[in-house]
Amino acid sequence: MLEILICDDEQSILDYIRTEIEKQILIHEYDMKVKGSYTSPEDLLHDLAGRKGRQNIYFLDVELKDSDYDGFLLGREIRRLDPNGTIVYVTSFRDLAYKTFQYHIEAFDYIVKDSPEQLSSSIGGCLKSIVQRLKEEVKEASVCYTCRSGEKLYHIPIEDIYYFETSSRSHCVILHGRNQRIEFSGNLSDIEKEIGEGFLKIHRSYLIALDKIESIDLKHNEVKVGGSICAISRRMKSHLLEKIGQ
Repeated sequence: MLEILICDDEQSILDYIRTEIEKQILIHEYDMKVKGSYTSPEDLLHDLAGRKGRQNIYFLDVELKDSDYDGFLLGREIRRLDPNGTIVYVTSFRDLAYKTFQYHIEAFDYIVKDSPEQLSSSIGGCLKSIVQRLKEEVKEASVCYTCRSGEKLYHIPIEDIYYFETSSRSHCVILHGRNQRIEFSGNLSDIEKEIGEGFLKIHRSYLIALDKIESIDLKHNEVKVGGSICAISRRMKSHLLEKIGQ
């Protein structure tokens, strides 16, 4: 669940923004909740400091009347504590985007306080855009195969994988990719189920990427993939030819 933090030093505007956000969450059933609303930037930072590493959403007033923080300085500090957070600025001024470059802040959007109706509409549109972006990020992430070797976690683009091979080590598999050779715990049957129809287990020792096949030698029961020779079992010959349309 995504958590939303709001900061505006005018209590009436702060309450309005919170109400509108919560209304949008309820109407659209977003997987979000308002974690906190603050008139003081220091209070927000104090709460955030104990929860580092979160990918929160922040709605920040630009014109904070605080001796230490305006909205941009607050945004810069938030970016340090939550590098992947989504920052939305709420402002009375339209032309402040250049300020984010001065402070090295990547802001997702600017919402202008023209009127309550416009503010409500802008909040709704902003939340919808954030949800859409997150869906696209999940979709992009799904084209990677993730495995763990030792203490390291790898996210390998599917398009970079040539084949998987059973390792000489018990219960281990070797991933052969464009720039990788990674040995990790697993078995080919489970990987084939996880990775999808673009791969085929042609032998008890080999699971290959069908679009990476360079040649097939049916006489010697071999397939060339990524510059390497992989054995193909007799019973899988016809299945392989069917898969690649031959």
